[in-house]
Amino acid sequence: MARLFHYKIINNAFGDPCVLIQLLREKRALLLDVGDIRRIPFNEIIKVSDIFVTHTHIDHFIGFDQVLRAILRRHEPLRIYGPENIIECVHGKLRGYTWNLVADYPLQIEAYAIKNNKEIAFAKFVASKGFKIEDMGILQLKNNIILNEPLFKVKTIVLSHGIPVIAYSIEEDFHININKVELERAGFQIGPWLGELKKLIKIYYNYDPIKFLKPKRKISCIKVDTPKGKLNIEELFPILKITKGEKISYVMDIAPTEDNIKKIVQFVKDSDILFCEAYFLNRDKDRAIERNHLTAKITGEIAKKANVGEIRILHISPKYIENPQEVYSEVELSRKGILAQS
Repeated sequence: MARLFHYKIINNAFGDPCVLIQLLREKRALLLDVGDIRRIPFNEIIKVSDIFVTHTHIDHFIGFDQVLRAILRRHEPLRIYGPENIIECVHGKLRGYTWNLVADYPLQIEAYAIKNNKEIAFAKFVASKGFKIEDMGILQLKNNIILNEPLFKVKTIVLSHGIPVIAYSIEEDFHININKVELERAGFQIGPWLGELKKLIKIYYNYDPIKFLKPKRKISCIKVDTPKGKLNIEELFPILKITKGEKISYVMDIAPTEDNIKKIVQFVKDSDILFCEAYFLNRDKDRAIERNHLTAKITGEIAKKANVGEIRILHISPKYIENPQEVYSEVELSRKGILAQS
């Protein structure tokens, strides 16, 4: 199955957490946190359209400057999402430079501060205006969705690390593959028109396991350009294979409180991939509580309770650098329910 989301973990578990997600055939990428991104090639950074920041500690935010340097002459805007202080932090970064020679630059940066699970503040910074802050007011959140596009949606939840921290999930409603046998039988060839077909289906249809695809509302005949001319979308249903959409969740730097854990389990439920920290071992639980981090045992329990498909550990304390396998083992043993409750 051709996946929409192709992820790349930028650093090892002792480096700054950061995941680059490239969207299949979209010439577009997303960043989950933006710490040390020196390993990301320039030609991949310039494709980043959206950055999702958990919080603005230096290991999660220092790479913003490098993104800015790469996209400075770009026409497409950059959107950056984060906790309640993200607008202030983006403004501070931009104020650290002199912008007297960018009056003809097209770049616009949009910053979205997630104030709580109901509201989000919006500001923008335009290169031609010297990146001065423009307050755009407050937007209302519905169902925790901060970004809703035909191909995918992004949800958030506010958690605690002693400060507000944002967890993210990136989800497809359903996934569309092309049945190549049926495609050839119908006399078609693979081409860009299939991407347009998929987008139109995502816009106008819901997936129903019984009815296959059903219109979101009453619509007139929707046509798509094909090598055989314009055809009704529903004439092309036989070449489609519809499957469950993929869900990727990202949780970093979370205090090991009962409230946080309960919220995380519900939020990441049924994720295909969960990127998560496992900063301390369970024997150092007191230290984890003091530093507002999860233990490997708790991370494994979350994955088990949430029915996660695959878990990738991104954030481990340097104190375990000589034996990281102990952390990974504790996560897996906990996930399998082998470790005793404590």
